[in-house]
Amino acid sequence: MDMNQKRKTTTSIGEMTRGVQCITVTYTLTCCFLLDLLFFCMASAMFGDVDHLISFKNSLPNPNLLSNWNRIHGVCEFQGVTCKGSHVSSLTIRGLPLEADFNSVSTHILSLENLEALSLHSTDLTGSISALANCTMRLKELDLSNNNLQGSVYDTASLATSCHSLQSLNISNNYIGQAFNHSAPVLLQLRMLDLSNNKITTNKDIQWLFSKLRLLKYLDLSNNTIKGTIPEITNCTSLQYLDLSSNQLTGTILAGTFSSCLNLSYLNLSSNHFTGMAPPDIEACTNLVTLSLSNNNFSGKFPMWSLVAISRLQFLDLGFNNFNGNLSKSISNLTSLELLDISANRFSGPIPRPLCTYSASRLKVLYLQDNYFTGSIPNSLCNCTNLVSLDLSLNLLSGSIPNSLGSLSNLRDLIMWQNNLHGEIPAELSFLKSLKNLLLDFNNLTGAIPDGLVNCTNLNWISLKSNRLTGSIPIWIGKLEKLVMLLLGNNSFIGSIPSELGDCRDLLYLSLHSNQLNGSIPPSLAKQAGKIVVDQIVVGRPYVDFHNPENSQCHDTGILEFDGIRMDDLMRLPNIQYCNFTTIYKGATSRTGQYYGNDTSMIFIDLSYNQLEGYIPTEISTMQSLALLNLKHNRLLGPLPQELGGLIHLNVLDLSHNTFEGNIPSSYSALSLSILDLSNNQLSGPIPELGSFITFSKDAFENNSGLCGLPLPPCNDTTMPKEDVPQQSSTNHESSLGWWIALGLLFFIFLIIGFIVGQFLL
Repeated sequence: MDMNQKRKTTTSIGEMTRGVQCITVTYTLTCCFLLDLLFFCMASAMFGDVDHLISFKNSLPNPNLLSNWNRIHGVCEFQGVTCKGSHVSSLTIRGLPLEADFNSVSTHILSLENLEALSLHSTDLTGSISALANCTMRLKELDLSNNNLQGSVYDTASLATSCHSLQSLNISNNYIGQAFNHSAPVLLQLRMLDLSNNKITTNKDIQWLFSKLRLLKYLDLSNNTIKGTIPEITNCTSLQYLDLSSNQLTGTILAGTFSSCLNLSYLNLSSNHFTGMAPPDIEACTNLVTLSLSNNNFSGKFPMWSLVAISRLQFLDLGFNNFNGNLSKSISNLTSLELLDISANRFSGPIPRPLCTYSASRLKVLYLQDNYFTGSIPNSLCNCTNLVSLDLSLNLLSGSIPNSLGSLSNLRDLIMWQNNLHGEIPAELSFLKSLKNLLLDFNNLTGAIPDGLVNCTNLNWISLKSNRLTGSIPIWIGKLEKLVMLLLGNNSFIGSIPSELGDCRDLLYLSLHSNQLNGSIPPSLAKQAGKIVVDQIVVGRPYVDFHNPENSQCHDTGILEFDGIRMDDLMRLPNIQYCNFTTIYKGATSRTGQYYGNDTSMIFIDLSYNQLEGYIPTEISTMQSLALLNLKHNRLLGPLPQELGGLIHLNVLDLSHNTFEGNIPSSYSALSLSILDLSNNQLSGPIPELGSFITFSKDAFENNSGLCGLPLPPCNDTTMPKEDVPQQSSTNHESSLGWWIALGLLFFIFLIIGFIVGQFLL
């Protein structure tokens, strides 16, 4: 190759190299430009989100609540913010008292371009939701619950419409319910709408809502004050969840009301004022899982057979209505049923024996209390192998308690009070390791308490009162560390009160009244004072408390479990009319109230109508939560302990019909008592005239021969304490003697002076 060719070749290679370099530089510059442009766009977007959020913060009465919302931090580090990439996609602030006006939320937050979810639950939002929201197109979930927002149902729908992609709107616990105003059409695209716990009053609102359902799957209007009848729901093919409970809806439910809601899985109409028969055509809702009609005035025979087609039904609550007739055997065909509550109705006849034939693996809760069921308890209940709670109270059942119930290993509640059951408590119940509540009051049970129950270490409430049980009170009860209620009154137990009961650290209620117990009151009962673990004890069952201080012949007083029972139906208890109770009130065995603190102890001790002897232990004064102390009709003696005056929560004190003597301690005047009875003892001295003592009639003090003062006759010298009389008499005598000696000396001095003066004059 000659030199020219080499030169040309070299030149071509150089030019090619320079071309490649040029292309490389151009590509590099283009990439840098694109990266700069992307960075600029990102920075612009981030700056926009920051600007919106800081503007919202500055609109608050107290901006310091969102202290890290500032330009020092990246927007994705702001409190409550979640980002996708570099954009704010979600904002969740709960429980901060922002006190923001909804207009500020609409202006600064709802307009965030990439916002998909916003939750401002419990942030004290105010203002009206009627202001048109400047809502981003991407917002899908909006939670404004538990605030102070106002507006109408129409305003709620308008808000949802302005947020075109919104699927879930929760505005519960606010003040929605202003005047009915549906002036313009809205297109409701929501899937979920929660308006519960608001101020909606007219059924025109729900009528309008029902016409706009379209895509809605979840609608909650519970806990409002909606009046009138329920309208027919015609546009509900998508609806799966409907809650109208706790309103003031009335009238009968007409055929066809729910027949179009073929996909409905949850229907709650409880706590209204519906009347007539059960909702017709309910069997058309073949996808129902939960049906609650409780706390209404439905009547007639419930068409249990119509539910057979609803194969998915798991929860059926018909409690507190007036349904009557037999419980159909077809109930056994509901193979998915987990809860059956027909309490407080008028069902009668036998409990269907095939009840658990097919649903053995599902049924967990069976509430048949407060009805008129007769016959024996079917052994077939042992097939309900998953049964957790069984309540057959206040019926007319007879026979014995089936031993087979001991095979229900998951059973937690065995409640059968007020029936005609007889025989012994089955020893097989000792196999129920999960048992918490054993309530068998007001039957004719005999024999002793089975010792095997010591194995039921989760027992929380034992109530066996008003039976014919015998033997001694087992000392092993002291090993039940979780025991809160022990009610064994009105039986025939003998022997002494076990000192081991003081080992029940969590015991709050102890009632052993109306037995044949003897011996002394164990001071060890106070061992648990101040040691109760407050946060761990929750019995959580309602009760009624009977008091009748005026009728000493009626012993069926005290606490009675009351879950699923009408107050009026208490008159069905055989002894209610006979006892003529003067005080009946409802309560709940939960750990709330003034008695519970770091020094918590028993609050209820009733040992009345026994044969107890000896003194009241002063240790009881350490039980600072004690509210009731009833020791009447025993053989207790000695002076009243002055230390009891320190029981600041004591409300009921009955020490009548014993042989107490001495004075009423002045410290008792500090007690805030509503019931006091010290009658029929051997007390003496003046009645304290301070505190609650001045409010009681003479009945509280009569038949104490030495007592005096209001409301009894006034005290005089003969009724004053003996130790005071000699002291006063001696003092008066000494004072009188001194006076006469002084007078004699003065007379003698005058005589001497007179004699001297006379001699001087002579």
